[in-house]
Amino acid sequence: MAQEPVIRRAIHDLVAHYGGSFSAEHGIGQLKREELQRYAPSAALAAMRAIKQALDPNGIMNPGKLL
Repeated sequence: MAQEPVIRRAIHDLVAHYGGSFSAEHGIGQLKREELQRYAPSAALAAMRAIKQALDPNGIMNPGKLL
């Protein structure tokens, strides 16, 4: 278990190198939030935040989640 973060990062780096994604159609869970920040383009993150703000300006739907 101690090596899990190192192994996960190596796998995600390899997947990103080949143009793949570490997420599925259901989105990103709390455990992969840091990976999203690392691998997603900043424009994509900004778009997600803008959509969340437009649909939920008061932050009451799914609080603390990006989208």
